[in-house]
Amino acid sequence: MTPAGPIRKPVAENISVLSVSSAEEDHFHLQEILSSPGRTLFPDIVFTLIAKSTIAAAKGALQRGRISIVMCEHDLSSGSWKELLDFAQGMAAPPPVIVTSRVADERMWAEVLNLGGHDVLARPFNNEEVIRTVTAAWSLWQHRFQCRAESSQRAGGNAA
Repeated sequence: MTPAGPIRKPVAENISVLSVSSAEEDHFHLQEILSSPGRTLFPDIVFTLIAKSTIAAAKGALQRGRISIVMCEHDLSSGSWKELLDFAQGMAAPPPVIVTSRVADERMWAEVLNLGGHDVLARPFNNEEVIRTVTAAWSLWQHRFQCRAESSQRAGGNAA
């Protein structure tokens, strides 16, 4: 029989979400949604929003830190979401890119998916849709990251 030990509370996992938008209210609304209690099926997750207003600033944030998810406004004056998607896809652990737009339609959704983006979110944001989309993107990112780590371990183990 195993001796009883202290019950440990699971450590919360911090998931960084990069929000790229020229509209400051988008950042505030996303922060409010992502930090609301009971907002996800994963209670041990803490979403941290990193707000940037330009593509250049977003690229800098991607280079400096481990970003799990990118949310980028479709119509940025400082550059294109496609430029940021290409940049993100070139990273070692590329984060899923979610495009946000006031005119989200099927054509835009098809374009985003065909170019390798994760999804499109309509603005103004629907709380449940944001949570569903961000949680799905995080699950995908986590799965890809784990698969790469396992694949690297197998390759290293075979070489020995």
